[in-house]
Amino acid sequence: AYLYEWLKDFGFTAWDDIYRLADAQSGKQVFSSEFVLLKDREVLILTRKASNENDHVFFIGENETEIDLPINLTFSPVTDIHQAADNRIFVDADRLQYPLELRRWREGDVFQPFGMSGTKKVSKYFKDEKFALTDKTNAWILCSAGEIVWIVGRRMDDRFKVTGTTKNILQITAS
Repeated sequence: AYLYEWLKDFGFTAWDDIYRLADAQSGKQVFSSEFVLLKDREVLILTRKASNENDHVFFIGENETEIDLPINLTFSPVTDIHQAADNRIFVDADRLQYPLELRRWREGDVFQPFGMSGTKKVSKYFKDEKFALTDKTNAWILCSAGEIVWIVGRRMDDRFKVTGTTKNILQITAS
């Protein structure tokens, strides 16, 4: 009865499927015309269906200092690195090839997590970091010449880190 009251205004009609979802394994979903009800571990998560935005690739030119679609990113040349954070990275600007690409993650994506010498599949990184399915779906990837620079807001790729021989540093901030 609670599920019905909670979900009736979101266009769900497959009530038997919804009741079974409560006991289903993590990752199972039920759909309405505009929404997705997802079982993620011990909770049900209601989200709006993803738009075609997930298929888009956004290109970022070398002279751009800020973009605000689909997410807000700023690009600032700096002379010193400060404390990096989840929403701010410092990269060796000379390693970047333009245009940069901003896109959703794809099955098979591989990167070299900052601080590691080997590569890791992005899907494995998501699993290890216990990403919810909605977090995976909403993750943005910043790329240079097909290589991942940053899982935006999460982890940068070690191949683009600032080193002792770096001449030009670019600060990239997500907000």
